[in-house]
Amino acid sequence: MNHEQKYYLTILVIFGIGSVIVQSFFVPYLEITVWRPDFVLVIVLLIGKRFGCIQGSAAGFFLGVLTDSLTSMPVGISALPKALVGYSSGKMKSVGISGTMYIVWFVLMILVHEIIIYLFLQFKTELPFAHLLYSRVFPNTIYTTVMLFVVSFFLKKYFTEE
Repeated sequence: MNHEQKYYLTILVIFGIGSVIVQSFFVPYLEITVWRPDFVLVIVLLIGKRFGCIQGSAAGFFLGVLTDSLTSMPVGISALPKALVGYSSGKMKSVGISGTMYIVWFVLMILVHEIIIYLFLQFKTELPFAHLLYSRVFPNTIYTTVMLFVVSFFLKKYFTEE
């Protein structure tokens, strides 16, 4: 196992498991009515950006299943969207997107993640998808994007290549 793989596993264990703990215990205190940030998604985006598409999708799947197993959500419902977002975040690295376009793509990926989650959750509720779109998807996207900026500001040195 080389140094990069060890660093990936260390980041995944420390920040991935840490984000699941923060998501489970502290996000209910940050919740604004029903809007909540997704710290696990933020870490998956940063891992994909730093390590690439395979590691990003693996981290997204692993952390998605772990998150679902600790909540009342059906197991696996957030594993697929997080794996897709982790893969696409890592793919942006290989395509060569940088700077401001990263921000645009991150916001787009957060939006796609929320749409997929609420498409699945729509079947558990009586609410129409249009209502879920403007009352949950858009506010959660904005809230998670703000938290992405905050987390990436404080953890920048761990998720940039040197």
